[in-house]
Amino acid sequence: MSSLTDSSELTRPSLISSGWTTAGTARTRFAKESTDDTLKVQIAAPALTESLQRLRQQFSQIQLGSEYFFQALDYLCLGESVQKKETEAATLRLHVQLSGLLLMRKAVISGSTCLPWSELQFQIKAILLQTGFFEKEISPDEWEKWLLTSSGTEEGSEGFCAEKSIFVENNSLLYFKKNLSREFQLISLVRMRLNMQPEFPEKSEVENVLKTVLEVNPVRLGEHPLKLAEEQKDAVLSAISNPFLIISGGPGTGKTSVAVTLLRVLKRLGLAKRPALAAPTGRAAKRMSEAVVSSLRSLENLEQLEEDLELLDVAAEAKTLHRLLEYYPVDRSFRYHEYAPLEHDLLIIDEGSMIDQDLMISLLRAAFSELQYQSSVPRIILLGDTQQLPSIGNGAVLQELTAENSDSVPEVAVDNPVPVVRLVHSYRQKISDPAGRNILGVASTVKEMELNPRPELLFETESPNHEIIRRLNGLEEAESEKVMFLNQTNSPNQLLEFAQWWVKRFLRDEKFMFLVQREYLLDAVESDASQLDYLFNYLKRFRILTATQVLSTGAEALNQIILKCWLAENGTKHLFSEHYPGEPVMVSENNYQHKLFNGDQGIFLKFIHPVTKKVELKAVFPVEEE
Repeated sequence: MSSLTDSSELTRPSLISSGWTTAGTARTRFAKESTDDTLKVQIAAPALTESLQRLRQQFSQIQLGSEYFFQALDYLCLGESVQKKETEAATLRLHVQLSGLLLMRKAVISGSTCLPWSELQFQIKAILLQTGFFEKEISPDEWEKWLLTSSGTEEGSEGFCAEKSIFVENNSLLYFKKNLSREFQLISLVRMRLNMQPEFPEKSEVENVLKTVLEVNPVRLGEHPLKLAEEQKDAVLSAISNPFLIISGGPGTGKTSVAVTLLRVLKRLGLAKRPALAAPTGRAAKRMSEAVVSSLRSLENLEQLEEDLELLDVAAEAKTLHRLLEYYPVDRSFRYHEYAPLEHDLLIIDEGSMIDQDLMISLLRAAFSELQYQSSVPRIILLGDTQQLPSIGNGAVLQELTAENSDSVPEVAVDNPVPVVRLVHSYRQKISDPAGRNILGVASTVKEMELNPRPELLFETESPNHEIIRRLNGLEEAESEKVMFLNQTNSPNQLLEFAQWWVKRFLRDEKFMFLVQREYLLDAVESDASQLDYLFNYLKRFRILTATQVLSTGAEALNQIILKCWLAENGTKHLFSEHYPGEPVMVSENNYQHKLFNGDQGIFLKFIHPVTKKVELKAVFPVEEE
């Protein structure tokens, strides 16, 4: 939340002038408030040296809070005074170790589990030069040794050894020991999963079931029956024959269609008697549930299809991975693991790119049985796109397991590769549609720039790919469905102009304005279902996406500017506690009681209280019917 303030920043003056360790800060405060001058001198912690103050400032510029700096310094010095580092070599060593420790901490916060030694060395050198060291003083020959023996004790002492360090090197990558241990655990679990031999039905039986699912009783996309492309059929067949499969593809490539078909096929083959659907977040789980339920309900004779009726219940129960594994927040553990395994026979996990290393370990443990009387989960299917949502915590597991570049392929994928089916054709943005073609073309160019960074190709009309980002001279040139660029300085006047244009373009629809000014009955919402559906669908047509929540161009600032523009046209009489009828609202925390999840979007509307008859502003959300 934006109202929170980094508490470490509040104590900065006392930390710099009086002490630096966590214990030292508390000791200094106690000395200042509770003792006489003689005792203050004895118990107060020493000050930072000038070079350490400069180093601290360097890390504050890369958004690494002060608490990390002092924790790292305390660990390296074990409470000793930094003034004892009298020699130049000892001073340099402390700065190298401290920089390395903090840069690794920064990498972990950003989602990485390791850093290439060459990259870390480059970053340390840059930090030291900014701190005040000279080029001739910096020789990285011993840096790796110093970091791998960062135990907080002096060279020659009993503690100076690699076993005492929190760092470890593997394949020219530097890890925190805990992270490498977890990576080895993940590799072991993936290998065990790949060595499993699930029951595989006869080919003729699979073909007959596929014919039933795709031709006799197909789900429908609009007015047409679902027809799988060859790459999608390959994904279904691969999922039947493998204990662990990754289906990778961008938006609109048909991952959900594959999942629905796979569910229906395995159900009829008797290999999905107890399936489960899950995703890393509540919003993703709900979206998956809605998509599968919608597909199954498109069946023309659903009430006669027992297997599909059972799958409807399964889809409605799609849940987060934490709920699937039953997370215990008190001791940060899960109910299910290898000695209390899941009893499902199929797991289909959506948004696999969001699964971090620790969560993947927990999932694979829960799907593997060490019990003689209970089998492991025979099949796990991961759906996702490495180009979309990143992992929530450390480790981009899906990206590593699907890597095609041999330099980045993890050890487990070299000797026993994870089966991956890549869906490449998009059915959402069609080449025949000018807007869809433009979006696909720009997206393709952006992906190519990972290997050949040439941003000018996005705007170059003479380039082979003519689907470019169009430069706008003004907002009046903007179209609804294409990628366009308006180059401006984002001054207050320009932001106000944008907000006014937005209100005029999207918030003046006659029917929309009429419906948001209506007063609805709180105890008869169902009677207004068609009007509410219109409002929800209207708001889905457009969004403002910002890079940040904060700053002058962030979501919070733009929302306030748009609010002022809206009030300028409609007056303050429509304002209710800083919100107004027709204002979009987004859920930021899961609410399982109301089946609302992080990312769900609704709208503020006026309601008449059934008892007091007062007009109140309420947030309304579309919820899937039972």
